[in-house]
Amino acid sequence: MSSTTGYARLTPSQARVVLAVVGLALGLGVAVTLSPMASSNLKSRPNEASDVALYRAEVDRIRGGEGYYRVAAAELTARGYPTRSVFNWRTPLPMWLLGKMPAVVLGKALLGSLALALMLLAFEAMTRDQNAAATINPELPPPVAEAEGMSRGPGDLFRRHGRAIACVLLLTGPLLPTVLGDLFVLPVLWAGVLIAISVCAYGVNRPLLGTVFGLMAVFFRELALPYCVLCAGIAWWNGRRGELAAWTLGLTAWLLLFGLHAWQVSGLIAPDAHAHRQGWLQFGGAGFVISTAQMNAYLLLLPQWATAVYLVAAMVGFAGWNTPLGMRTGLAACLFLTAFAMVGQSFNQYWGSLMAPLLCFGVVRFPASIRDLHRAATAPSGRSDALHL
Repeated sequence: MSSTTGYARLTPSQARVVLAVVGLALGLGVAVTLSPMASSNLKSRPNEASDVALYRAEVDRIRGGEGYYRVAAAELTARGYPTRSVFNWRTPLPMWLLGKMPAVVLGKALLGSLALALMLLAFEAMTRDQNAAATINPELPPPVAEAEGMSRGPGDLFRRHGRAIACVLLLTGPLLPTVLGDLFVLPVLWAGVLIAISVCAYGVNRPLLGTVFGLMAVFFRELALPYCVLCAGIAWWNGRRGELAAWTLGLTAWLLLFGLHAWQVSGLIAPDAHAHRQGWLQFGGAGFVISTAQMNAYLLLLPQWATAVYLVAAMVGFAGWNTPLGMRTGLAACLFLTAFAMVGQSFNQYWGSLMAPLLCFGVVRFPASIRDLHRAATAPSGRSDALHL
């Protein structure tokens, strides 16, 4: 856990500036959550329509033999949902899949199994990432246990894998909803788990699996599209033609299916269908961004200012993490945060489930980042730059 971060090569003056910016971000984030700019949908009105109830009703009716689009039109209209925009109609895969299972509980079991697989993959990916970082900077000393020939007891396990263990423990927060009540019917929850599995698959050098799970995410919820475009861009940048071709083919197939979905929906929109009073482009800024980052079982139990601190910690961790896994995870999280700063209304807070698992990876890098920032800020001005991971 003692490996250095990208902050280790900063000069004292640069490190002090970064620490000041971190302090300012913490202060502003907490201030936003305590001001009228705060955004949250946790205290919605009791009679407000529930997406979970909507999706569960659709699944039950599909199990009864009805078609998805007929069910969706009936349930959306009966529950008073706006139906004029195609984006208010979910694509059929998630509800159809759950509705065709022998028992609905199998859907929860499947999502829970994916969450467990994610935690195992995250442990392996974080462990390999530390080894990869040592390869990038071979001048760095080997891990303590290997250098000193220490025994492989519980203490040694934590020294060698502490960050990976911490990541797995943190992941239980955003993954706990996968096994709570009927939340498993939410497509965005599936997409968030699939995106994180994709990231970890790349982290264990399984790009094909990373591509497959990333594409699965966008087929479950179109909001995963930014992550897919990012991965395709990374494949292009690194000259991986086969991977780029797979992303291109998969996204083309998704576009065709989404076009077919839009055509099906257009024939079901009633002439008097209403739309949201406000559009999706809301520029909710920091208030909405912090609320989306709160989609974590533990953070939901705490005051929202704790989420602001958590989010800043994740961003600091990402900024000093310069390995391929760190850059992919950090870019994906930042891409979603940037999008949420512009798009989404207060009741879309649950969109944060897309990136909630990713933030855990940044948070576990925060202690080492702050340590290196402090060391760099207090080092003699003439010291040579330290190597970083």
